[in-house]
Amino acid sequence: MASAALTSRIELLQSQYSFRPGVLEAFARFLDSASEEALFRMSPLRYAAAHELSEHEGIDLFLRATRIGLLEFTWGVLCPACAAFLATPAALRSLRQDNCCQLCQLDFGLGDDNVEVAFNISPAVRRLRFHSPESLDQRRDLETITFSRSRVVPEPLRERVEDSFLDSVTVAPDGSHRITCTLAPASHYLTAPFQHAWAFFDASSDAPNSELHLDLFEGRIVPSQPHVRAGEVSLVVHNRTSAPIQLLLGAQVVSEQEACTLGEEPRPQLLPYLNGKRLVTNQTFRELFRAESIPSEGGLEFKSLTVLFTDLKGSTEMYERIGDFRAYGLVREHFAVLRDIIASRGGSLVKTIGDAVMASFAEPTPALEAATAMTREVRRMGREGADLQLKVGLHSGPCIAVELNERLDYFGQTVNLAARVQGVAQASEIAITEPIYSAPGAQDVIRAAALRPSREQAFLKGVEDEVTLYRLR
Repeated sequence: MASAALTSRIELLQSQYSFRPGVLEAFARFLDSASEEALFRMSPLRYAAAHELSEHEGIDLFLRATRIGLLEFTWGVLCPACAAFLATPAALRSLRQDNCCQLCQLDFGLGDDNVEVAFNISPAVRRLRFHSPESLDQRRDLETITFSRSRVVPEPLRERVEDSFLDSVTVAPDGSHRITCTLAPASHYLTAPFQHAWAFFDASSDAPNSELHLDLFEGRIVPSQPHVRAGEVSLVVHNRTSAPIQLLLGAQVVSEQEACTLGEEPRPQLLPYLNGKRLVTNQTFRELFRAESIPSEGGLEFKSLTVLFTDLKGSTEMYERIGDFRAYGLVREHFAVLRDIIASRGGSLVKTIGDAVMASFAEPTPALEAATAMTREVRRMGREGADLQLKVGLHSGPCIAVELNERLDYFGQTVNLAARVQGVAQASEIAITEPIYSAPGAQDVIRAAALRPSREQAFLKGVEDEVTLYRLR
């Protein structure tokens, strides 16, 4: 039977938002009966696939459930070699451009796809052992804690790792602990999984010392030397932090290629997950979590983001012709129509500028779908007497997300170019650049909308070289 906390929050979710029949009932059953592992670092994309929802519905469900306290965000940067989940407790604002996977000894930067946004059930609704790290069984939970839940670990590899465990201990804050054990000649590791801290050392017959000291700092374990004499050894661990730390000692039975490929192929197999770029370009996230801020120094860089601009053709004349009050009402109605179209395709409305709209999308094809729906709906409004005509421009490329006036905004040449492309579009026309036109699925969208592309080369203000444009009518 569902807890009172779960029942009351599901009822609150139902009262505040609209869902298809059966969606919340299935969600409540899942949260009440799923295993603890299934409720830790959940993926809304995989939940959606398992419950016959679209990815967009799954993301919105999880975001709304987080807003009312059913779920909690858990952000992590994924190591590109082993898919270790490097947790970032302060969410967007604590993301760093420079990261290091201690397991792989690999330095790497932020990418469009290596920030994972996962979700845990709130401890107020259902308490998991993962909510209390000090109570975890390190042997059982090492894989779950260390890696993204989206990583697929082959069963033989999992069994070999579990067989490698030798001992587990807890070291008090600012304390020390001596581990006395017998080590065979081999490579070994000591790890603090929740801190993603790893130290590797070799036990060999020709090493001079049988005692090894290891200092534990925030996110790092530093051994006094890389070797210890095989046989009976003493490992003295010094906790230099202000919190108790759980440690796990094991024999390194996994090859580098299997555990962490050091940046080389093959990469670990990953199941679908929600990445940071897709989240910050989501309209529901933008509306429900306005307080979420991004790194203040330098913003957040995306290698590829799709930016869409619109503008109303002849709006000045419309104000003159039908009067300010009625014209303003029509403009507001058109804003609402565009906002709903943008949100339904997984994008977000960044801002309005006069009669214009700026929107962002994680990928080009949903943006193009939105553009075709926008021109169609505004044309319909025109047939109903609004006399509105829309101009749309799209471009995709690198840009920087920044916090401006307590909201997320975007800057860079991609934004400038998208605005210039919209500026050359004619009434009821969509102008796009080559990255949009050649994106996977773009031709299907163009054919489905019965649009005829016309290719041309154009010089745009502020852009040195000619730009290839496609006009869609």
